[in-house]
Amino acid sequence: MRRAPAGIDLGVYVAAVPLLLRNPAIIVVPLLMAVIGALVTMVVAPSGGMIGSATAGLGGFLTSLLELFGLGAACIIADDAWRHGRASFERGWTEAGRRGGEILFAAIGITLLFWVAQYAGALLLGFIPLAGLLLLAAVAVFLIWAIPAAAVGGVPGAAAIQISIDRVRANPVPAAIVAVVSVALVVVAAPLAAIQIAALVLPYAGGFTIAGTLISALLQAIALGYVALVITKTYNDAAYARRS
Repeated sequence: MRRAPAGIDLGVYVAAVPLLLRNPAIIVVPLLMAVIGALVTMVVAPSGGMIGSATAGLGGFLTSLLELFGLGAACIIADDAWRHGRASFERGWTEAGRRGGEILFAAIGITLLFWVAQYAGALLLGFIPLAGLLLLAAVAVFLIWAIPAAAVGGVPGAAAIQISIDRVRANPVPAAIVAVVSVALVVVAAPLAAIQIAALVLPYAGGFTIAGTLISALLQAIALGYVALVITKTYNDAAYARRS
């Protein structure tokens, strides 16, 4: 039996806003992971030379894993919110601990594939203009449902990437929309908003630049909380679409 494509429900993106406001617990783990990630970045800041580059690369890898784990935990709480209107942080945290290994497996695979895409894009840049961006965009679309697959789909972490690819191939338009929205929020909107707000706040923060880091972490967590809601709902719609 072939699974029919899920419909395009743009109402999900509107409904996710009040749902996030009613369930601020969704952003707690992403916020914690963002703060830890910022501390890791400070500790392994590049110091020059090969060792500095290696530690910076390791720091970037660890930061990516922390962010994706935070997203996975947020997906679990978001799924509870979609089902019941109000989510339980305690129940979500317990489930995140149970599914933590699978989320991390998926996160490692996603991070490595993005690194490969960046490297391959750099190699192709001389032959195909914007090759890197096009390749990264394709990877983002096809992997958009890997974390919810591992977090709420009951899928082993090692299989989450393939499941995401299969779901995206069956539902390309909903996947592309949610990928564009997610990247726009997390990669573009949240960092730009953090810069603007930090510019207003830092003059009154007594020179403590940590305030800027905390602002950035909070906005990133809010963006990830919203993304968790929309990717979880769209994944479930794609995974449990009617059969034909």
